[in-house]
Amino acid sequence: MMTLKRRSLVMVGLMAFAAAAYGTARHSAPAMILHVVEQSLIQKAPADVGEETVRRRLDELLSATPDEKARMRTLLRISQDLEKVQKLTHDEWARLRPEQESGNLPGIRH
Repeated sequence: MMTLKRRSLVMVGLMAFAAAAYGTARHSAPAMILHVVEQSLIQKAPADVGEETVRRRLDELLSATPDEKARMRTLLRISQDLEKVQKLTHDEWARLRPEQESGNLPGIRH
C-alpha cells in the first residue's frame, strides 16, 4: 500500500508535470499557429506567388499589427478563411495586406 506521504509526492509530481506541459503548450502555440498558416498560404497561394513572397507578405501583415493578441486574431481569421478555399485567387491574395486605417482584421474574405 502507498502511504499518504508517497501519494502526496506522486500527486505533486503529476501536477508539476501538468503545469510544465501546459506552460510549454501555451508558449509554443503562437509559433505553431504561425507555421500552419504560413504553410497553408504557401500551398494555396496563386501559382505565380513564391514562398518568399508569402513569407514577406505575412511578415508585413503581422508587423503592422499592434500587439500579440491582435496578431493571433489575424492569424486565426486567416486560418478560418483558408479552410474554406482550395486555392487562393489573385483578389483573395491581394486582400492579405496591412490595413492600418480600418479597424477590420485582414483576411481573405470580406
